[in-house]
Amino acid sequence: MKKTNTLKSVVFFLLISFYFQTSFSQDFAKSIALKPYSKMYEMSNNIAIKNAVLNDGKYTYKFKERDILVEIKNGFYYEYHPKKEFIKAKIDWISEFEYNLTIVDLEMRGAPFKIGSMLTAKITQIKGNRYFYKSTFNNKTGNGSFKRVK
Repeated sequence: MKKTNTLKSVVFFLLISFYFQTSFSQDFAKSIALKPYSKMYEMSNNIAIKNAVLNDGKYTYKFKERDILVEIKNGFYYEYHPKKEFIKAKIDWISEFEYNLTIVDLEMRGAPFKIGSMLTAKITQIKGNRYFYKSTFNNKTGNGSFKRVK
């Protein structure tokens, strides 16, 4: 009889101990003690790509037999079209060769996108000063190339 009481007491003690450990750890996880670590995790997920293929500078590409000037400067992508039309987008590098463009300003008639639209592009090949890419917008894929302007 003593063995069963002792066994019940030990099991009861272990259950209470386990309950308090899980309850305490959950409370601790929600407490202020872990919040600085979650901020550090958020900051570590914002990856800065230092060796992006397209550096700040000027590029051109052909569109309807015209050269369109593209400028990458301070994290933004600018396209200058005839008749003072332009596209301004925030460029976010995903890797050395892949980036997202989010349109932040736009003055262009007949453009397939609007402010807030996002386009994904990947540099697929580099030959001298020409950068070949594949872009995706609204589940449509297109290919093209940029030429670096000196």
